Amino acid sequence: MFILLACGMGASSGFLAQSMRKSAKKKGIEATVKAVSDTQIDDFANEMDFLLIGPHLKHRFAEIESKMTANGVTVMLIDQDHYSSLDGESVLNEVLTRI
Repeated sequence: MFILLACGMGASSGFLAQSMRKSAKKKGIEATVKAVSDTQIDDFANEMDFLLIGPHLKHRFAEIESKMTANGVTVMLIDQDHYSSLDGESVLNEVLTRI
């Protein structure tokens, strides 16, 4: 499973991605979790299974979702509370409920 997190610069989501990787490892789940800036999303369009969008990009969600679902990617908006607390376990659990 390849999960891509996107935010404005990729910095905040980098910490969240690290937390998600730790949680996946603890749960015995094989997952690649990578964080990028929103300008890099298209570079991974054919590789990712899930795209998680930072809550501050909510205004672009419909546009991104439309483009990525055409590639078979599940797109989700990251919960603001989970994002701000860098709660990778909760974000990963949300992804797992969509599988």
